[in-house]
Amino acid sequence: MNRTISLLVAAILIAPICAQERPAEISTPTLTEEEKANGWKLLFDGRTLEGWNSWRTKKALKADKWVVNEGTIELSKKGGGDIYTAEAFEHFELSLEWKTTGNSGLFIRVDPSQKGAIYFAAPEMQIERNAGKGSTAAGGFYGLYAFEGKKVIHPDGWNHVKIRLVNNHGVHWFNGIKACEYTIGSDDWKARIAKSKFKKWPAFAKLAKGHIGFQDHGHKVSFRNIRIRVIDPENVEAK
Repeated sequence: MNRTISLLVAAILIAPICAQERPAEISTPTLTEEEKANGWKLLFDGRTLEGWNSWRTKKALKADKWVVNEGTIELSKKGGGDIYTAEAFEHFELSLEWKTTGNSGLFIRVDPSQKGAIYFAAPEMQIERNAGKGSTAAGGFYGLYAFEGKKVIHPDGWNHVKIRLVNNHGVHWFNGIKACEYTIGSDDWKARIAKSKFKKWPAFAKLAKGHIGFQDHGHKVSFRNIRIRVIDPENVEAK
């Protein structure tokens, strides 16, 4: 065997070993200078659970069932309990991506002072692997508003959510499509509450400045690119 062939054989044999030893590329969330100038900030740095609390303990979240996995916050197995941001927000625009094997939820106006379940006070945008129909399907505003448009869902991939809530007026988007629009406290809102299970929960959606939360519903779920910006309520047309 001549030298050229020997080197080629050696390269072929070594290549798989090198590939195995090479660490997987992790997508670390970042913001562009323009996004920073427009007020966006990250709610998850892609490396730690800093800035997130456990609903059970009302203290900083420690890695257990909820973990950091390749640049995502991931519920690796059931039993982690619900979690929420340490910081509260009133007028905001929230953007994130999720992927799940089953069921979960995205909460707004989380009120840590409330006893019992997180959803006794916090409205929920449904996270669900299957498209489904109605308010309890993916992208619906749970128990209140069904998806308005023709839904696009990626059951095995990442789905993008944007929620804008300013002066009690909310608009939700799911994979770039408007999902629902509402005004908390309006006649329409009150009528829907009266027909729902939430009528039994006096604290539901009453906290104006609340936290952002994620649900443990027993299925694996991952979140990434979690970002938010505070909106000036006097400038609701801010882009």
